[in-house]
Amino acid sequence: MENATEWMTDFTDIESKFSFRTSEEPEEDLCYIVSGQPQTIKECNFNPDYKTFIIIHGWTVTGMFESWVPKLVTALFEREPTSNVIVVDWLSRAQQHYPTSAAYTKLVGKDVAKFVNWLQAEIDYPWEKLHLLGYSLGAHVAGIAGLLTRDKVNRITGMDPAGPTFEYADAQSTLSPDDALFVDVLHTNTRGSPDRSIGIQRPVGHIDIYPNGGTFQPGCDLQNTMLMVATSGLRSTFVLHCPPQDVLRFQNHKGLISFPLFSADMDQIVKCSHERSIHLFIDSLVNQEQQSLAYRCSSKDSFNKGMCLSCRKNRCNKVGYSVNKIRTRRSSKMYMKTRDMMPYKVFHYQVKVHFFSKKKISYNDQPMKISLFGIHGEKENIPYIMPTLDTNTTVSFLLTTDTEIGELLMVKLLWEKDSLISWPWWNPDIFHIRKLRIKSGETQSKVIFSAKESEFSYLSRGGEAAVFVKDKEAQSSRKNQSFTGLFVAALEEENFSNGVFGNFLEDLRDLSDVNKANVKFSLRNPSQPDDDVCYIVRGKPETLNSCDFNNTSKTFLVIHGWTVSGLFESWVEKLVAALYDREKNANVIVVDWLDTAQNHYAVAAQNTKMVGQEIGLFIDWLEETINIPLEKLHLIGYSLGAHVAGFAGSHATNKVGRITGLDPAGPDFEGVHAHRRLSPDDAHFVDVLHTFTRGSLGLSIGIEQPVGHVDIYPNGGSFQPGCNLRGALEKIASYGILAMNNAIRCEHERSIHLYIDSLLNEEEASRAYSCGSNDMFDRGMCLQCRKNRCNTVGYKVSKVRKARSVKMFTRTRGSMPFRVFHYQLKINFLGKINHLETEPVLTVSLYGTNGEAEDLKLNVQEKITTDKTHSFLVITEKDIGDLLMLKFKWEETTSSLLTLFSSWWYGDSTNFDVQIHKVRVRAGETQKKIVLCLKDHQTGSSVQEVVFVKCREPWRSLSKRPKLKSQ
Repeated sequence: MENATEWMTDFTDIESKFSFRTSEEPEEDLCYIVSGQPQTIKECNFNPDYKTFIIIHGWTVTGMFESWVPKLVTALFEREPTSNVIVVDWLSRAQQHYPTSAAYTKLVGKDVAKFVNWLQAEIDYPWEKLHLLGYSLGAHVAGIAGLLTRDKVNRITGMDPAGPTFEYADAQSTLSPDDALFVDVLHTNTRGSPDRSIGIQRPVGHIDIYPNGGTFQPGCDLQNTMLMVATSGLRSTFVLHCPPQDVLRFQNHKGLISFPLFSADMDQIVKCSHERSIHLFIDSLVNQEQQSLAYRCSSKDSFNKGMCLSCRKNRCNKVGYSVNKIRTRRSSKMYMKTRDMMPYKVFHYQVKVHFFSKKKISYNDQPMKISLFGIHGEKENIPYIMPTLDTNTTVSFLLTTDTEIGELLMVKLLWEKDSLISWPWWNPDIFHIRKLRIKSGETQSKVIFSAKESEFSYLSRGGEAAVFVKDKEAQSSRKNQSFTGLFVAALEEENFSNGVFGNFLEDLRDLSDVNKANVKFSLRNPSQPDDDVCYIVRGKPETLNSCDFNNTSKTFLVIHGWTVSGLFESWVEKLVAALYDREKNANVIVVDWLDTAQNHYAVAAQNTKMVGQEIGLFIDWLEETINIPLEKLHLIGYSLGAHVAGFAGSHATNKVGRITGLDPAGPDFEGVHAHRRLSPDDAHFVDVLHTFTRGSLGLSIGIEQPVGHVDIYPNGGSFQPGCNLRGALEKIASYGILAMNNAIRCEHERSIHLYIDSLLNEEEASRAYSCGSNDMFDRGMCLQCRKNRCNTVGYKVSKVRKARSVKMFTRTRGSMPFRVFHYQLKINFLGKINHLETEPVLTVSLYGTNGEAEDLKLNVQEKITTDKTHSFLVITEKDIGDLLMLKFKWEETTSSLLTLFSSWWYGDSTNFDVQIHKVRVRAGETQKKIVLCLKDHQTGSSVQEVVFVKCREPWRSLSKRPKLKSQ
């Protein structure tokens, strides 16, 4: 088309007709709007202020509109009463042999584009009010029309776009994301090979939704086909009996392809799944209160395992008319299940269960029945075929209910017989199940269910159902229980070693396969940091390619800690996302050892070495298979995971580049030999963050001793700002140990969030300082950076290796970004009475070039003594720039009686004064030193608040020393 303007204004070749429908008579063509004839716009009562829907049908053998057309028109008017609905009539071209009609889509698309361009220009109609809806071939017509319009229409909805001749066609010949501002697609009949699929299989929109996997739709299955055979005869059902003249043939890139033409009855069978896309869209229009949800997932198999029921970061979306218009660089494939009739909405649940057994058991394709009981109802005996059933494996699968049962209260799991007699009936195989984990897709709630009667429920083939009830201790937060358990484990560490719980632990050890750790390596991707979409399997090099592993980029192995829930904590995806935010091309692998980590703490701790060995073998395999440079390998372990990382590093043939320990666990590891825990020998560089050490409670949740080359203790490694552990301690007497759940988790996990902060806030990285003790640091005596005495906290830590571990300290805020600014104040107090010792309240206010920080309380760690220089640490949460001025305030707290007695004893009946010579300040972050002197014109012995400014000249007269009156 050399002259674009000429073809757009030439309406003589338009064969398609544009029928303006009404809500009163949605099936009748009462009025046509004709391109080039403006009067028809008024005659048809087209309203330029309303939205406009343009419906485009697909291929037909009858030459007539299908019954769905008036249904869709009616539904659009029901949802949008004030709208324009236009039906495109291209029946004369659509009733040809399929290849001919498919080729005509370009001409019909050109007709629609001309019509839209003319309508917009004639009445200045807004492009953002145009919505094209195309079914089958009509979806590609809509795409071509959108490609040819002067400006982009607002939205195109493709309802099961046709597959034959389009599966491998270029974007200009098919519907594609470039054809409108937003393109959403429903795929409902994509079964078979791509060449023979009725609906197109590949994604062609911004969002592509595949209900029921995009293949067999409920109600359109073989059972209904056999019913058709019984009522309509064999000839009309099976294509093998079609006469030769009823077979269409066309040429594509793979050669000659044949498709049988169906009789009217067979046409209905095919259309059931194909047209389901239309009825799902109609359902979304008329059933606003029962909107179906679809979930982003990499594959149908992953979705059928329930592994994709997340709504975070736009990972779920409404289906149909109310879809959220999210545009991404790549098409988002989404999946959902439906009922077999309207309303189609179902409720999705992921069920995770771990099977224990005292002996090795393995089954395939076992029939199960699951019953769910909720506050609004129940759904009993939901059938499910368990693909694999093995000892010491966690199985995840998807369940759906067609009714809302509300918050779950109880679950029953039944293992059915797969034959009349299940062998061996005299000694049946038994699985032990401790907990079930269920996640609801629609509510996003996660619930843990425990065995109803005892520690375990028992499941045997043909036996009674295993019953599980809501775990009351875990219902508030699946994370809380694990931290309380870790706290209890620390309290009872000596009891475990003395055998108080020996029998219980022996039973647990009997149920675990200590010879094999079930460790999986999930390569996460930036768009789905919380989904296990691809696993790398040691010994299978093809998984490296299928997971898009980049062997030239940095590789991070994230290793979680102990858990009772058997699920990943929420911090995992946050850390994965932060790593990708900092290192765009990296490989981030999450090490899944949940099956072992969910045992009792003592058992999980005992198995860290075994898990580390598995990871070490994985590292060796990577190095041998793809020659991955180990200096680019970085292991990040939290709690028990830190020690797992250490064991992995020590068991790998060659040393890895770096290990980061995030508050390594203390119980069973404090004080042991280096080869039984994380140590500096496990990698070329080992850095550690300690946030919950023995200093907090007299017990070690996180290990207190240094275990790396650089060990950083934020806030002394004990009480973290914002965690309110002191407040939680006060509640123990009233509410029990569970009152500490949140505080314990906050303190322990702070190490992770400090590390995430260092990844996301590179320009606001915290700094730590080498110091002999936390007490010295609290006096501000260690704010030096000479000879590597300071370092960056987290990801960009300088890799300083010394013969002994370097202990470093820092202070933080209570939330991200955690960085604060450290200052040392050195003050020499002078007074008339040399024997004076007092405990005043001292506050300072700092004023700088960028702002001020007022009323900062000094931590007085010893009694203020005259004729002695005292050092204090001051922190500010914001950067005040270069220091210009300081206000110092003294408030006396010693009792007046004691003060009078002291004055009488030393022979001075007058009130004593305290004098300050000058204030010396060192800024930790800038390493600048400054001396502050008394501001001009401040005199007198009654001064209560003294102001100091930068000294302009050397101090010459002691008579100008400021005096602070005791209050």
